[in-house]
Order: sequence, then C-alpha cells, then structure tokens
Amino acid sequence: MDLRKILILLLSVAFLIIGCPKDEDDNNTPPTAEDNASGTVTTTTSGTIETAEGARISVPVGAVPSLTDGSPATVVFSVERNNDIQVSPPDNMNRVSDVYLFGPEGFTFARPVEVAVPVPGDGDPGEVSLWRHNPTTGEPEYFGSEYDPATRTVKAMTYQLSPWYVTGRPQVDDASGCLRINNSGSSWLYVCIETYSLEYPYQADWIPDGNGVLYAPPGTIGWSNVGNWYLAQGTYTFCLQREDQMNPGQYYHRITEPITIANAWHYNSPNCVDLPSSDFAGADPGRCGCNPTPTTPVGTGDIQVTLTWFNAQSLDLDLWVTDPTGQTCAYFNNPSSTGGVLDRDNQCGDYVNGTPENIYWTTTPPSGEYKIEVDWYGDCGNGLQSQAFNVRTVVHGTTRTYARTINADQTMEVARFTFSGSTVTWLPPQTAPSVRGIARPVKN
Repeated sequence: MDLRKILILLLSVAFLIIGCPKDEDDNNTPPTAEDNASGTVTTTTSGTIETAEGARISVPVGAVPSLTDGSPATVVFSVERNNDIQVSPPDNMNRVSDVYLFGPEGFTFARPVEVAVPVPGDGDPGEVSLWRHNPTTGEPEYFGSEYDPATRTVKAMTYQLSPWYVTGRPQVDDASGCLRINNSGSSWLYVCIETYSLEYPYQADWIPDGNGVLYAPPGTIGWSNVGNWYLAQGTYTFCLQREDQMNPGQYYHRITEPITIANAWHYNSPNCVDLPSSDFAGADPGRCGCNPTPTTPVGTGDIQVTLTWFNAQSLDLDLWVTDPTGQTCAYFNNPSSTGGVLDRDNQCGDYVNGTPENIYWTTTPPSGEYKIEVDWYGDCGNGLQSQAFNVRTVVHGTTRTYARTINADQTMEVARFTFSGSTVTWLPPQTAPSVRGIARPVKN
C-alpha cells in the first residue's frame, strides 16, 4: 500500500471516530453547560428563581400584570446560561461573567423585577458593570447596578427581560459613581431617571433608546429598602414613585431636585451620594413618566410555546405546533380540537417589535410527539431576507430556549419532544427542507 492510500485510510478512521461536525441549528441541546432554573409566579405571589451558580430573578408581588378582565395571571420565569449569545461589550471593558438569558422576553412587567448575574473567580474584579444585550440593535445597554462582594453577584432592576452579562475593568476616573437609595418606610418605592447630563459624554452611547429620556428602559434602579446603585457620573433628575400597597395602581410621586454624582466608586470605597425617600405627604398624584405601561401576559399551561423576534421593521413570522393527533395549532387552526390556543399573533397590520406569539394548551395535552415549526409568512413589504428568533418552550414548568435564523419564505422545524403525564423527552429535530412558494392560508 503506497503512502497516499495509508493517509486516506488514517483520515477515514479519524473521521469515523470524531464524526462530522454539526451545524449549530441541528443541535437540539443548549450549546453551553447548563446552569438553568425556572419557576412560576402569579399576580398575587412573589418568587425567586435561582440557578445552582447564583444567577437569579427576584419577582415582587404585583410584578406579573393582571389579565384584561382583572383576574390574576401566571408567568413562568426562567434563567438560562448561554454563552453562544453574541454580545459586544464596550471597547475598554472585558466580559467577566457568563451570558444569561432571562425570560420571558418581549414583556413589560407591572413592577420591577431584580436580575442578578454571578462573577466567577475570587480576585478583585475592579469596576463591575451589568449590561443588557439589546436584542434589536445588538448594542450593550448599561444599567444602574449593585455589587455584592460576599456573593460576587451584580444585580439590577428592570421591567424587561433579555440577555445580561457583567464586565470588569480597573477602577479609573471615568468609572461609575454611586447613588445610595434609602427607602426605610413602608411604601413601595421605584426610582427612575427623568433627565441626565453625563460627566463623560461618550458614555451616552450606552444609554438605551426609547420611552423618553431614560437611563435604562424603563429607568428603574430599585425597590429594596437600602442599596448602593452604580450609575455613570453626571447630574440627574430622579422621579420617586410611591404605589399604594393596598390599592395597586394608585400612584403618588414627586420629582427630586437634581443630584450630581461626581466620584468614581469601588465597593471598598463607594463614595455614595444619598437619595432618601423623604416624606410623601403632599406629593403630587400620578405616575412617573419614566415608568412604563405593563404588558398583558399570555396564557400558560402544561405545554406553552412562545416565538419572539426583534426587528424595527415589520415582519410576520408564525408559530406552528403539531400535536400527536396530527393537528397543527396555528393562526389557520385556532383553537385546535385538542385544546391548543394561539393567543398572540404579531402580524403586519399591528406589528409591535418584540411582541411574542404564544401557543398553549387550555386542557390536558394529548400524550405523544409534538413538533414545533416557525414559518415565514411575509416581510410586510420591507424586503427582508432573514431574521433571528427565539422559541421558548415550557413543558411542565421546565423551560428550554432555541435560537435560530430563518430565511425568507422558509418553514423551519425548531424542536420535537414527547409528552406523557409528567414525563418529557426531548428529541433531535428532523431536518426540514426550506419550503418556498407555498400558498399559506390568508390572514383576516
């Protein structure tokens, strides 16, 4: 046997041992080691969902908005580590944590929830900052945060969930400053930013867009009794929001005088400026302009599948879930005879960026195999050729999120699983060819 044949034989054996590389879209399991958790919270309850390594969501009572008829709603919250989410920290900062996807995405809560991301290791991380990955622009958004050196976690308040991560750098003159919030009374207290003028204007690139002049949509810093919250140095006008605990939705607020934050912080030397809650007697009634309008929750059940995509231009994608009887629950078969319901359809005529589509079962779902697909219905005249999206599955309260990209006029299979009683088995998706030129049922 000549040398060339020997090399071919060796390469063939190596290929059989190693196997062919998988395309990321063919992988049905999360691409990074799991550090995940999920839990259910209602309008009238609170809850903390925490992973084994300390990433968590803390949800206060009333954060889950009521349904349109005023009855309590239920939301399944989740924390999923996923370092395959591509994030872009500012040039002078290094990511020092894993990337965590907090869910559900695409919703605005009635009260701020707290997200916390752990910083691995045991050294001094220097200045740590918590960033939200804007799913529409891909840009980092800086949030006022608090660092706990004992647990090495960075936490922030937010009304909207998405991917989050922590950066670190040595303490320098243009590092964030510290605002100390003291809410020692019994009132719920939200603090958001009405106006700002930054000491280092380049940091304005980190300020999120939307909802007026805010530091972080919707600008919430915290509702805990006392906390040190790190913000970019500058002069701010804050709005303090009081909500009647006995009568949710009854608001009182007052605007503070401008407060200047002019010193860089370190957790060993915070150099904080105080913002006390003061006395709300005589405060103006109403809601702070930097607090958002909550989103009505979607339905959930033993099986819930949610499709979310972010694009400033209108685009109509559709969620299809085929159950073991062969029925497909979608806009053209809603509800299905087995109890599947599509309660949110984000389409061209009333498109809202980031609004999720959602299918859930109102009755006990049939046992057997389920198939989840996403269909490109139309580009709403915008000429779009592809779109990234997430499909979030909730089966018996356990979540799993799939990130994919679909091309124009394609129908893509995303996931399969079998469901029987309390047993769920995830299956590899079958390779589904692109479907182009098929006439979909016309929407009303």
